[in-house]
Amino acid sequence: MFASRNGSTLACGLFVLAVLVGAVLEQSLPRAVWLLSFWHYYLYWLAVAFGTPSFDVFKRDAVAKKTVSVGALASVYLAAPLDFGSLSVIAAGITLNVRAASVLGVDRTYYGHEVGGLPPQRITAFPYSLVAHPMILGNVAAFGGTLINPTFAQDWWLLACLHVALNIGLLAIELAGPRRLRTVRIGGGLVFASVLLGVTFAVLPITPVGVMLMAVAVAVACAWILYRCYAPETARRAS
Repeated sequence: MFASRNGSTLACGLFVLAVLVGAVLEQSLPRAVWLLSFWHYYLYWLAVAFGTPSFDVFKRDAVAKKTVSVGALASVYLAAPLDFGSLSVIAAGITLNVRAASVLGVDRTYYGHEVGGLPPQRITAFPYSLVAHPMILGNVAAFGGTLINPTFAQDWWLLACLHVALNIGLLAIELAGPRRLRTVRIGGGLVFASVLLGVTFAVLPITPVGVMLMAVAVAVACAWILYRCYAPETARRAS
């Protein structure tokens, strides 16, 4: 149980450290941004598809991975010249997201019903009084808003588009529900494998092939450790 509860955090912590050290040594910020940007989506899929070793551990891992992801994107977005139209759309999306999270509370924000065993609850306060999935809408607006900045979009359009697409994927997982669990497991696994492949091809032009292959190998190992921590044997047999 200790390995399940702490292995995921340790594995991803070492992965983040390795990527950052490599970025500093090679002075290659873009590679670090690509490799650190999408892990929280994978974690959400694992938790919904297979359960968690501990809901508290899942929340801790999710917050840490999302913080790293947002920090990676912010590091390159803020390096571009300011675009007030872009910033306005991003701010609106973040505001909607924060408001929705405050209404839900931390537990329900991080799949407390689907993963944490909380009873279903109908939320009618704003913004749920206007839209069914305001957090996804806020995320899409925030990530999509970065593309209004032409300088950022020129170099990082694929990064922002992948964030938008993966948020839509999270919505699909939520709508699928527990009755389509097998579909969620297979579909989510294929999506993350596709993202990892896409990241590989996105990063290859900016780093030596040997270094990139090593980085991808470490990323695959990290993904496997997370899978082992979040997918117990009983869940795999049931599938």
